[in-house]
Parts: sequence; C-alpha cells; structure tokens
Amino acid sequence: MSKRTGLILFLLLAAVFLFCNRGAYHGYFQDDEINAMSWTRFGTTKAFLEGALQPIYKNCFRAVGFYFFHVTEHWFGLDFPKYVVAIQALHLLNVWMLWLLLRRLGAQVFAACFAVAFFALHAALFDAVWKPTFIFDLLCATLCLASTLLWIRGRWIASFVLFWLAYQTKELAVMLPLVLVGYEFWFGKRRWTKLAVFLAASFSFAVQALVLNPIPSGDYSFHFTPATLADTLSYYSGRVFLIPLAGLVLPVAIYRAGNRRTWFGLAAMLLYFLPLLFLPGRIESAYCYLPFTGLAIALAGVAETRKTIEIAAFAMLWLPLDIYRLNVQAAGTLRQDDDIRVWIASAKAFAKVRPDVTDFAFDGTPDGFRPFGMGATFEYFNGGRTINMVELSTPEGAKLSQGNRAAILRWIPSKHRLEIEPPKL
Repeated sequence: MSKRTGLILFLLLAAVFLFCNRGAYHGYFQDDEINAMSWTRFGTTKAFLEGALQPIYKNCFRAVGFYFFHVTEHWFGLDFPKYVVAIQALHLLNVWMLWLLLRRLGAQVFAACFAVAFFALHAALFDAVWKPTFIFDLLCATLCLASTLLWIRGRWIASFVLFWLAYQTKELAVMLPLVLVGYEFWFGKRRWTKLAVFLAASFSFAVQALVLNPIPSGDYSFHFTPATLADTLSYYSGRVFLIPLAGLVLPVAIYRAGNRRTWFGLAAMLLYFLPLLFLPGRIESAYCYLPFTGLAIALAGVAETRKTIEIAAFAMLWLPLDIYRLNVQAAGTLRQDDDIRVWIASAKAFAKVRPDVTDFAFDGTPDGFRPFGMGATFEYFNGGRTINMVELSTPEGAKLSQGNRAAILRWIPSKHRLEIEPPKL
C-alpha cells in the first residue's frame, strides 16, 4: 500500500469515527472530571512534575494523567468540547500507532485495516472517547504503544522511559514488560538482558502495590477470589463482541488461526486485562481500551486466515450492533449531561454571589452525579476552599439545616432544576 492510499484510508476512518461520535461535543463533565479539575486547578506545575519524576521504586499516583487536567483546565476552563477534541485526537493517534505496530508485526494490509477499524469504532470504548476522565486509559495506551514500537526498533532506553511514564499514567502498564517478553518470544531476537531492566521495574511496581503498600479496602483493593474472577470475566468477555460471554470463544478462534500475531495479540490482551480481573470495585467498559489493542492484533491474525467474504460477513453482523450500542449509550449519557450542566451552572451562579458558604446539605442529585462531585464543584468555584457536603436526610445534614449553617441544595428531577436555599445571614 502506498503512503498516499494509507493516508486516505486513515482520513476516511477518522471521518467515520468523528461522525459516529459527534454527539460527544454536546456532552458535559461528570463527577470524576470536576473533581480532578478542582484538585489540579490549584496545584502547581512543579508539584506534578515532581510526581511524574518520582523515583522508580515509588508507587504511582497517575501523575501524568492528572497533569493533563492541570494543563487543559488552564487552557480550556469549562469549555467541554475542547476536551473532547483533545481526547478524540489522542484516540486517533492511538489508532495510527496501532496500525504501525500491526505492520511492524507483519500483518497483511487488509487484516490490519480490519483490526484497526474494529478498535477505532468499538462501542465498548465509548466512555474513553466521550469523557475526559478516562484520559488515563487513552494516555496509557499511547505510551504503551509508543514504548512497544521503540522497543521493536531497538531503542530500549527511550522505550523504558515511556514504559515508566505509562505506569505513572495507569497501573495496567505494569504488564507491558511481559507483553514485550511475548514479542521477543514470537518475533524478536531474544534480547533478554535488556528486557530484564523492564521486568525488574515491573516487579518493583507490583511489590509496591500488592505487598508494601496494599489498599486494604475500597474500590481499588484487589480480591483474589473465584467469585471476583467470575464476575469480572463475565463482564469483560461481554464487551469483546458486545454479546454476553461472547469473548470467551476468542481463544478457540485464536487456536484455529494458529499464527504468531494471534498468539501475541491474545497474550497481550489477557496480560493487560489481568489486573482488572481482580478489581471488582472498578469495573468499567472504558478500561478495555488498552487490552483491546491486543485484541486488535489477535483479530488481524485471525483475518489473515479467513476469506475476505467471511470477514465482510462478520463486519456486516457486528457493525449494526456496534452502532446500536453506541447510540443507546449516547442518548443516556447526553440526558445525564444536560442535567449535570444545569446543576453546575446553578452552583456557579450561587458561588459567585455567596462565596462565603462552605457548608451544604443536598436533597437529591442529578442521575450519575455523586456527592463528591458536588463538593468538588463548589471547591472549583470557591478557590479551592474545603467544602462540607452532606445529605440532608442524615443527622449531620439535619443539624446543619436546623442551625441555618448550610445552604440547602434541592434537585427537582421533574423540572431538571436545582433550587438553592442560602443560609440565613
């Protein structure tokens, strides 16, 4: 394929992707995003650089992803479409790098085109290309893909630096050295000595997370139980082809395809999924983003062993389901976002008039907007001051309201309106 033809096909795919996801530009922030923006708005560039450049043995706190919010909030404020431009441009960059990786692995042109299109348009990745809060997943994939490409080209030091930054973005990158082991086994020159540096760092990160600084409870705690594995495996396997448990047939297809790209891609997908399978408190479809780069590689290998008409038939069956699922998610997300936009606008107006109020009791919330997001909203508009946000029906909320110390926030779902009763002066 000529470079000109490749560019035309990429631009065509980008146009289809942007058309299918045009609704994202009418969306709005969710609680995780306003929380991250509030926290990073009042941080300093120095603090985030120090976090990103912390010693290799220290545990990760996603400094690179939070630094994205620190910079973009400074540039964009609450102009949501600009954030969408940034994350969708990053997604298309990942699509391009996935193409380069597939070709480096020797994938045929048609198979690579099929795999890249599958990844670019997959509805399971909806939130990752609609919501800035999943910038961690996008950036982690960018850095992992770039690190892998540099490793293949023999630039192992640059590859290691990007692996380090990828881990500082999202913990899934801890599995990248094992993915590179797979590359060396099936495609490479068995450069085990240089790869030992990656494996040592990965082992250090894993020991930090599981032994030295484990999270005993909460959404980010690991649960190594059969019940946890059954729940997470059921969920994520249903994301592969958008049909419950359908992803479990993938190993059979890989075995029948029987080439190195299928084996390597399946190994990469399973390795990137592995940490997620023991995190029952954090199950999100967008977390499939990095593992699905491995899925795309595996599907390219499968496509090479099937007839063109069979691949076309699969695409004709899968694409309508994909578009349907995307449209369903878009409609639900935009309904929630409209309410959250009204809530945040009302909070902004109140904070401008009464910046002295830091105690709030709420009665009802917009669908999908959790209390920590409401508190973060007022912190964002009140210069980072600590906000006390409690539910009105709790004893603390009743005490605050009876003492006229708190502003009362009442969300009226039927009217899609926030009513705010200020405390008495």
